[in-house]
Amino acid sequence: MSTTPIPTLEKQLRAISHFRKLHILRLIKKNKAMTVSEIADEIGIKPFPVSQHLRILKNAGILQSKKRGRYVSYRLSLKQTPVVKDILRYL
Repeated sequence: MSTTPIPTLEKQLRAISHFRKLHILRLIKKNKAMTVSEIADEIGIKPFPVSQHLRILKNAGILQSKKRGRYVSYRLSLKQTPVVKDILRYL
């Protein structure tokens, strides 16, 4: 049985329960790290909604970010719960 607290699991499952967020996670997994504009260009939506999706994923502990100058690069967090690890395997 997982030792991950239920509120953490709920937050993470809610964060990834949208097709765009899953698409974003697939892109980041494939490319290792991406900026908001790179993701927006790839999936064909404006940067603002991409930023909102990334914020939710980061707040859930699924992504982490690194600022370089004007740009923020996002990548998968090194510490994932077993549930998120399993889901990411399918992407």
